[in-house]
Order: sequence, then C-alpha cells, then structure tokens
Amino acid sequence: MAHLWFRDAGDELWSAMPLNDLAVDIRFWPPVALAGEFCLGNDSAVILESSAGGWALLAADRSGVRVNGLIPSGGLRVLQDRDEIRTGTKRVLYFSAETLAKVTEFSGAETTMYCGRCRQALKQGQEAVRCPQCSIWFHQTKELPCWTYSPTCICPQPTALDAGYSWVPED
Repeated sequence: MAHLWFRDAGDELWSAMPLNDLAVDIRFWPPVALAGEFCLGNDSAVILESSAGGWALLAADRSGVRVNGLIPSGGLRVLQDRDEIRTGTKRVLYFSAETLAKVTEFSGAETTMYCGRCRQALKQGQEAVRCPQCSIWFHQTKELPCWTYSPTCICPQPTALDAGYSWVPED
C-alpha cells in the first residue's frame, strides 16, 4: 500500500501515513484524509488514487507545491516512488509506493496458482502472503510457513512479517 512519509510534530522523526483513503489533503500537517466528496479550492493540494491504482497530485496554482523541485505541469503530477513533495509551507513529504508483506486469505485465481517455495497449489481461503516486490504468492500457515521459511523471498524482499519499510527518507 502506498504511503506518505512526513516529519512528526517535533520535526524529528519520520512517520509513514498509509494511503488507505482515496484522497489526502497535504495542506494540513499532518496530512488529512478527505471525505468522499470535496471541492478543490484556489490553494488546494490533494493526493488522489487513480482508477488504475496509481496516485496523482492535484495542486492549484496558488498552492506553492513542488514535486522534486518542479511545479506540477497543469497542476497535475503522477506520483512515483520516492517523489519529494514540498508544500507551500516548506514542509517536506515523500511519496512511497513500497508496500509491506502481510498474511491474507488467498482469494483464488482463474487458473491454479502454486506457492513460490513449496510448489504446492494455493487454495482459496488459505492464509498466504503475496511478495510486495515480485508479486509471487507463498503459503503462510502453521503447517506451511513458506513465506517466513527463508530470510528473503526468491527476490531480495525480506520475509520477516515485522520487517517494516526498507526505505525511509534520510535526514
């Protein structure tokens, strides 16, 4: 799940805000999730989820927002992993597309899918983990702890369920 990195109230530590909602207003500190319907004003700066699953920044001309030092062309910028966003108040945010691994119920697929570790079929409703980096599915049950079996996935993704984010903005 994508998220925003921002400094805490004391401006000392970086905090991650998961982008669970469809729209986030970055004029406020910390950023605020917006309700279903909202109206963009003259100084608005909002991050929205697109229908394709990506994220975009909409910024009015008077918002003073910059992405990687540039004013969003036409007030719109499709965000990419690790984009630096500066608000009109000179606050700095970072957009991150990194997601964390989590155990979920495998919802099934049109064709049989096999675990990336044990190569047994994954069954609908079975607890499993989808690697956030390579998207391969793994069992993660008491009997088949395939995700946590090794310190890393078959790609470099760490398999500890409490590993946290691999990238945090530098000071």
